[in-house]
Amino acid sequence: MSTDMVDALIHRMKNLHEFVVTTEVPDGMRFNGLVPFNIQIKDGIIYARVWAVEFDEAVKKFNEYLETCK
Repeated sequence: MSTDMVDALIHRMKNLHEFVVTTEVPDGMRFNGLVPFNIQIKDGIIYARVWAVEFDEAVKKFNEYLETCK
């Protein structure tokens, strides 16, 4: 592993935050396998705690996961 890769990994680890991403429960949603996030569903809204460096990254990760739940 190069020094640049190690530095990038350490930077990422130091800057991870837990974001809460919310969305309405999609029609026909089914959980498949392990759920990689702490998820709570309340009143038709999904609250997912997602670890990421930025909020947009958290949303992207969560949306990618939701695509597998059809």
